[in-house]
Amino acid sequence: MPEPSIAFSLRHLLATESPKRDHKNMRKLDATLPSVCVRHGNLGTWSFTAFVPSRPSIPWDDLSIPRKILSSIGPWAGRDRIAARRSRTIRAETHWSVCPTCRWYVFGRRVLSLVLVALTAVIITGPISPLMEWIPEGPRSLLLIVGIALAIPTIRSLSTFREITRALTSEDGTELVVRNPHPAFAQEAITLGARRYQPEVTPAKSQ
Repeated sequence: MPEPSIAFSLRHLLATESPKRDHKNMRKLDATLPSVCVRHGNLGTWSFTAFVPSRPSIPWDDLSIPRKILSSIGPWAGRDRIAARRSRTIRAETHWSVCPTCRWYVFGRRVLSLVLVALTAVIITGPISPLMEWIPEGPRSLLLIVGIALAIPTIRSLSTFREITRALTSEDGTELVVRNPHPAFAQEAITLGARRYQPEVTPAKSQ
């Protein structure tokens, strides 16, 4: 069963609303978001702005695994793929209300992010630091690999709006979809003009 979702209509951002932004890939809500929290359904005591992106598909996504590996070989392959996806990404400017529990969650994630950033910096710079000369060359190289691996969760921990909003802009930029919201959020969203969103299910191909 697909998880329950709520969809809000989006419109193009007008030049008079934000002169400095790229209006081609920017959207704005037609309605106001609920005053309660997405995760807990509690009345929001704090608000923040988030630019919710879409997840556009590119031709590379439809390739088989061997062809993806072959197409990834080359100094500019990754850069071109990222540029193609970025050029198709649409962002919606949104304003969310969150409860004290979510605010504490955001604060905890920021503290964790700072710890991970510091730890990653120490590990990555360790192999070239004079203070690490007592460590053999082999383990020092291993520290660099560990630091690079640790950088991935560090970067992901820096952003919390996905967990707080559970939102994603549709690929065509017409709707903001909030997945699995609290029933109180969903009920207020319907009264504000949102609709219940049912994702399309692609039937399995017969063998």
